[in-house]
Amino acid sequence: MKNKNISFFIFLSLAAGFFTSCQNTQEKENELVRIEMDNVISSEFIGNGVEWSAYPHADSPDAEWGLLMTEDKWQQVFDRLDYMKPQIVRVLDQANWRYLKGMDDDGNPIVEFDNPEMEALFKLLDYCQENNVKVILGEWGQPYKIHDTNLNMQDAFTGTNDPRWISIIADHVEFLIKEKGYTTIDYYNLVNEPNGYWSTVDGNWEEWKEGILMLDSAFVARGLKEEIEIIGPDATPYNNEASAYTGEEWAREAVLQLSDVLGAYDVHDYPTKDFVRSGEFGAHYGSLVSFADSVARKPFILGEIGFEKYVEENIERYEADEFASPDSQMSIYDFDYGVDMADVLVQSMNSGFDAVIAWGLDDAMHTNGDTGDKTQLKKWGMWNILGKELTGDSAEEDIRPWFYTWSIMTRYFPGEMIIVKNSGLNMQGVRMVVGRTEEEQITFAVVNNSVSDATFQLDTEIYQDQVFRKFIYSEDLRPVDSNNFPVPHEENLTFKDKTSTINIPSKSVVLYTTYKY
Repeated sequence: MKNKNISFFIFLSLAAGFFTSCQNTQEKENELVRIEMDNVISSEFIGNGVEWSAYPHADSPDAEWGLLMTEDKWQQVFDRLDYMKPQIVRVLDQANWRYLKGMDDDGNPIVEFDNPEMEALFKLLDYCQENNVKVILGEWGQPYKIHDTNLNMQDAFTGTNDPRWISIIADHVEFLIKEKGYTTIDYYNLVNEPNGYWSTVDGNWEEWKEGILMLDSAFVARGLKEEIEIIGPDATPYNNEASAYTGEEWAREAVLQLSDVLGAYDVHDYPTKDFVRSGEFGAHYGSLVSFADSVARKPFILGEIGFEKYVEENIERYEADEFASPDSQMSIYDFDYGVDMADVLVQSMNSGFDAVIAWGLDDAMHTNGDTGDKTQLKKWGMWNILGKELTGDSAEEDIRPWFYTWSIMTRYFPGEMIIVKNSGLNMQGVRMVVGRTEEEQITFAVVNNSVSDATFQLDTEIYQDQVFRKFIYSEDLRPVDSNNFPVPHEENLTFKDKTSTINIPSKSVVLYTTYKY
């Protein structure tokens, strides 16, 4: 995408605040915030999205829960995604959930691509194909590493570098691309979070690296390299004593050792809320992305983002919920989570990530340990589309608050945008991200993750011929339609004066956009 040499400025008179017991306001202090439209953060911006798996416990009559994902249930999910317009999704799957049916007497995999489980995956991929959604497809880990009660198998493969596993992965991808005709599967991810002690790789860099090289060769042999690329390392920042590298070193070494093989880089994180609210998150990852760009520039994706689950308040909440597993983030029910997720998204985009993927879309996708235990749901979702069936509470199927901010910041920062820099916004807890298209459509979002209201003056002279819609997400005001989808607080908004006063309540998000579909 060619950058235009266009610059313009937004001037904000910002409040550097103080907080008292009787007031929740900020004193005004003139501050110049400059946005330079040719000062590009990301010209390879893909857009934002969600982790969306094909409901492995509810995808067929033989699944643990039976065929609960009916046509109506799928359509409910599709309707909600139609509003969000995810630009990219991560489909976390596993061979023995879909196409690997066991091993023959000689220890060779038995593969089948015509079954109800694959039909569920096709349904998901069909949606992505029809809506031009990029897909990261990948394996959770080595099949049967954990005892599989259905097939009574364990350790059927010798590791990530077992040629039998690599071969069936390549067969699977070849089938999806060449036989089914999917053009939307852009990346393949071999093993979730391989540096973790919980991973089937258990931090063994050399084993994982060998598997990556073998998979690359298998894609080349099948003529798939122009259709799909490998993404990695998919690492977390958490350190594993069994690994030769720290979590961050996994990302750096992937850049240094595998840039000729990887088509994109990705990492995961589940930071504390304080780390994000302080603004340190964005600074930390800006350094990592800059390093990768300096060595071999490729798309860099934040492949999972959520918030730290092992904190006292969250532990108490999931222990009190009869359906939640320890792998749950109970803040999904809270208004504040919508602000925190928007804040981490703003910082991620400003740090140079080319896509950000939220974990996860739906509580009905995964259970702890993949056992199918209904009392061990991984509660991270924007809803539980099988809420009534799994918990007896149909209210669990309702859209949760954080859908609001994630969806508007996905919908109105589409992949055709370029993310550009802003500077001078030094107020604690207040952050902004800006995107523009080549046609000069613009979206800018401001997050106020502080306890004080913010008021500033916006230089609007350059916008006098632009028509905006304004969205707001605050505790007292977040307009929705009959489907509980966000609607603008103001439409046909024009700035008639050279400067306009903008108010942003504490703990809120505002988004202005000229973008139209």
